[in-house]
Amino acid sequence: MKKLMLTALGAAALALSACGDSLPPETDASPEAVQGRTFELRLRGDNAEGYGAVLVPIASMDVTAGGARLPVRLVARTVDLTAKDHAHLLGTFTVPEGVEQVQVALTFDDFGGWEQGLRAGALDTRVAPLRFSAPVDSLSKRGRAVVQLDVGQSLLPVAEQERLLLPNLTVNY
Repeated sequence: MKKLMLTALGAAALALSACGDSLPPETDASPEAVQGRTFELRLRGDNAEGYGAVLVPIASMDVTAGGARLPVRLVARTVDLTAKDHAHLLGTFTVPEGVEQVQVALTFDDFGGWEQGLRAGALDTRVAPLRFSAPVDSLSKRGRAVVQLDVGQSLLPVAEQERLLLPNLTVNY
């Protein structure tokens, strides 16, 4: 029985690890194929003391200007928000010349996970997409927008082994 359980767990881990690292672009045109400037969207966790891991799954990234979708390339499927002083690259997007402002929407997948000491559990990330407007002049200064999520303020316990993500964040350019 023990051998069967270990085999099943191994197969599940193998199946999960095979999912997701090479993703197609989110739009028909790749960011490199469009004339304009390419920018990065990054996600960083702050105030994560006490957590050994906070894994957040990324479902999609959408960028629009004047109601039109811009080409994006999603490059991360899951990020660990406990990585100190590191903003994970989520994806890139290209803004055509003449655009002054873009709207960004970042959507998380259904569930992630957390680990704190000897406890661990599910992280419910089924929240509305994170949305913000970004002036292209501000993006041009460093070539990116960094979403800084306050982990300590954003993870709310709903059960002993479950947390709910209610994002408390700032966006820096």
